[in-house]
Amino acid sequence: MTRTTDLPPELVRKRNMFRAAIEKSRTWRQAARKDYEFYFGKQWEDADLQALKKQKRPAITINRIRPLINLISGYQRLNRYEPDFKPRTADDIDLCKVRKGITKYIMDSCRYNREESRVFLDGIIGGVGWFEVGYEFDYHALDGKAVIKRVSPFDIYVDPESREPDLSDAEYICRAKWVSKDDLKRTYPEFADEIEAFAERYDRDEEEECDEDLEPLWYSREKKKCRLVEIWYKRHTMKEYYVIGPGQIVTKDELLPGMMVTHKFRVPQTEIRCSAIIGDVELEDVPSPYQHGRFPFAPYFAYYVGEEGEIPAGVVRDLQDIQREQNKRRSQLLHLINTMANRGWLLRRGQEDTKKKLLESGSTPGVVVEYDTDPPKPFDSTSVPTTFAEFEQLGDADFRQISGINEAMLGQEIPSGTSGRAIELRQRTAVTQVAGLFDNLRATKEMVLYLLWGSEGAPGIIPQYYTEEKTFRIIGESGKDEFVTINQRQLAGYDWMGNAIYRTLNDLSVGEFDIVIDDVPATPTQRIAQFYALLELAKLLPPGAIPVDMIIDASDFDNKEELKQRWLEQQRAAAQAVAMKQSGAPPPGQPGQPGIVPQSAAIEAMRAAL
Repeated sequence: MTRTTDLPPELVRKRNMFRAAIEKSRTWRQAARKDYEFYFGKQWEDADLQALKKQKRPAITINRIRPLINLISGYQRLNRYEPDFKPRTADDIDLCKVRKGITKYIMDSCRYNREESRVFLDGIIGGVGWFEVGYEFDYHALDGKAVIKRVSPFDIYVDPESREPDLSDAEYICRAKWVSKDDLKRTYPEFADEIEAFAERYDRDEEEECDEDLEPLWYSREKKKCRLVEIWYKRHTMKEYYVIGPGQIVTKDELLPGMMVTHKFRVPQTEIRCSAIIGDVELEDVPSPYQHGRFPFAPYFAYYVGEEGEIPAGVVRDLQDIQREQNKRRSQLLHLINTMANRGWLLRRGQEDTKKKLLESGSTPGVVVEYDTDPPKPFDSTSVPTTFAEFEQLGDADFRQISGINEAMLGQEIPSGTSGRAIELRQRTAVTQVAGLFDNLRATKEMVLYLLWGSEGAPGIIPQYYTEEKTFRIIGESGKDEFVTINQRQLAGYDWMGNAIYRTLNDLSVGEFDIVIDDVPATPTQRIAQFYALLELAKLLPPGAIPVDMIIDASDFDNKEELKQRWLEQQRAAAQAVAMKQSGAPPPGQPGQPGIVPQSAAIEAMRAAL
């Protein structure tokens, strides 16, 4: 084995970082693997299965966890929340609309909805899911694109000192994945000899180091693969700035001879770097290709606060004991039913012929046994104890209480006579129980958006890489496809010397904005429900209390923008006619002149359209 004393100190430090992250995540990984096993139906310990098999008893698995998880996952898939961009100045309004359209286009091209559902499923099962947000270049198309994809939570190792769910206090994040040596040599041809020597040494005589699950730490002889570890870490430095005049600050590289320096100061700087290592070989250590100054990963935590000793948990964790209890109870019940059909016979000594016949066919339905002496008597075969049914009801109640999913949300039979309002209230109660899961997902989506767009002075992936003129097809406010060209260079005029002056239209690198996640779900089911609630409220309030254009905005009409514009034009024309009449001027007199549409009539028309 290679001694660490023979390695460069910086490489030793990085190896120790990875080991510390492995040690920190040991408890969570063991618990999370058990969570996934329960979700997929592997709910018995091997020792229990062997004991039941030895006793010739059945081992029943009634997986009640998967339907609950699928219900929560399905609710997430049907109630997605869309990102929005809020301008900080009036000049940024149109650019924010372009940003929203470009974001929608990129997310659709990355199949973001599918990846989001997979990450959410990881979170509610094992407690944590991960996004990777980056940029990939296609050398065949000679073009690149932003990518958002799910990363296996078992591939990520986080700084053990990190506590914040958004990783703002993490000093490093590791991603470990198994790669063949041939793939490594294609990616790092300059290290081909070192990679070959590394694999050969471990194949031949190197002692295998193992992580917490007895998985090879650096090389798998069984898979014939190397473990490539990417370590994204922060490097902290100090940068000097020089004041050369009122409001003029330059760096050392910008300082020219003859400039009068009045003051200088140092500012702490944080640089994100990425190192790739396999065992005792460091393949690269380069600055992060992204300028946003963040790690290119966004975590989703189901239940996690960040306290000392806490590990992330999902919905499955608290249901395991109930699931075990139900599986064992059902297995015991089946065993009891099987044995009740032939519980044995009471027979006087010496009746060997009768005993032989009973052993051969005593449990066969309809068998006839002749006997010459005292008849055999069967053991008492009572009915199934009623306690089994009582425990079954307790188990059902435990599942509902701990998961927060009641029969109303499950769509199960509800007692007759229950009012619709009561059913809705029970459904809302269940949704409230799991609301934190979706609120955390919205926070994760905001992290993804900030990685895409960055912040002031730290551009994200889109403003950093989407700098060339390019046309996108986006969905406009009217719901129809629109074509938008970004970074379009346009002639603005000429200066006094005749030189052309250009300006850039839809420049994604300028403008100030805030990223928010809409409170209104993007799926039709919830939107329509809220639309009907708004209609009912408009009927109860005085006419005009809720403007018709607001009701139209809440609707799901394909051409609602055109409908709203026509209604506003009618209102303006009607108001103009009223003003002319009050001033004594003759009315326009045109046939079919539109008048003011009563709000009640407009609401009824929209209700009929739906």
